Amino acid sequence: MLDPKFSTFSTKKAKAMDEAVNAPIARYTTLKIGGDAKRLCQPHSKDELIELVGDLNKRSEPWFVLGGGSNLLVSSQGFAGTVIRTTNLIEINNPEPDLLEAAAGARLPHLAKYAAGMGLSGLEFAVGIPGTVGGAVIMNAGAHGSCIANILESACILDAQTGSIETLSKSDLEFQYRRCRLDPARHVVVSARFRMSRGEAAEIESRTRENEDYRWRTQPIGFPNAGSTFKNPSPDKTAGYLLDQAGAKELKEGNAAVSAIHANFVINLGGASSTEVTNLLKRMQDTVMAKFEVRLHPEWKTLGSFSESEKEVWS
Repeated sequence: MLDPKFSTFSTKKAKAMDEAVNAPIARYTTLKIGGDAKRLCQPHSKDELIELVGDLNKRSEPWFVLGGGSNLLVSSQGFAGTVIRTTNLIEINNPEPDLLEAAAGARLPHLAKYAAGMGLSGLEFAVGIPGTVGGAVIMNAGAHGSCIANILESACILDAQTGSIETLSKSDLEFQYRRCRLDPARHVVVSARFRMSRGEAAEIESRTRENEDYRWRTQPIGFPNAGSTFKNPSPDKTAGYLLDQAGAKELKEGNAAVSAIHANFVINLGGASSTEVTNLLKRMQDTVMAKFEVRLHPEWKTLGSFSESEKEVWS
């Protein structure tokens, strides 16, 4: 039964918003793991998103913004708060000849193909990343030697703590490898602008297809996964290489296993729990530490309840 404090929203804007209680979050993640959230809300506009976060903060209710559901491990015990899914916020605009503006929920593969079709180069790397614009900005998503920081001009950010809306430049965001200065527990990406370079559409589309084909050849497609598991400790020593050389492809924990195709991918064989996945990540870390004396750090974020020993994997 839903806790009384998690009553439905009463504003006219919120009534139009998709809303469910005791919602199973696993279906909205690429790893297909996770218990129920107290509430799931899917706003239909930027204004609804901003109003929703403001209302939740006023009520002191916990919340989490969910984009494509990749790079995320949700506890099998669920989340005692509201999950805000940005799946409806997918608007893409072309305000200037070499500028694209995309809402937080726009999918990176779609945005990359959209740009290529317009003869705009810079997003070819993103076609194989199963995430959204919002998550990509927060994590400085990257592949094929490029990343969001290379093309982002600015981002519209909601500061949930102050209620203010700010437009932050690339320098304001202080991008680093797989992160920026934004705190996902406080800051919500509403939209982002990407400065591109013009070129021949056919050539850009060809590079985009090559990157997409590479993903299909080198990453596990048949089983649910959350994307790359660990950050690369250095440019010349990738996590996948270290895990492969350490024999991690043989590791399995219950229904969670390391992919035989790519050692830096954990797959859900069917019905895996968050505890099984966390235990497997710990074994992967220990295997690489024993052989190379290198500590691997997960790329993934977590949501929900985890034990102190499980949290050590992310420390």
